[in-house]
Amino acid sequence: MIEHARQCLEAESSADPQTLRNASGAELLPLLYARAGAAIACGAEGVPMLVREIRHVEAAVVNLETYGGHETVLCEGHTLLERFAALAEHARTVEGILRLPRSTPQAPCG
Repeated sequence: MIEHARQCLEAESSADPQTLRNASGAELLPLLYARAGAAIACGAEGVPMLVREIRHVEAAVVNLETYGGHETVLCEGHTLLERFAALAEHARTVEGILRLPRSTPQAPCG
């Protein structure tokens, strides 16, 4: 979804590259790739995100709507935002990180 948002914005907007990265959520990709690798290695159920990072996903979805993103990708973006909202009901924030209760035992990392 983030990559599609970046492509749509680059094609349709004359904004500077940093603005496009922020508006599409692209600055999250390197962080999330690294976290996803660590989460998989540790047997985690999901990828940890900072509360402030969710705004980048929200921006990507809004900008996909504005710049005519593919309907399927836009639907996936809204589904992701709905999942964030549902998870937030059961989460607590610890030092800016959403912490979810463990639903299943996880393998120790390391």
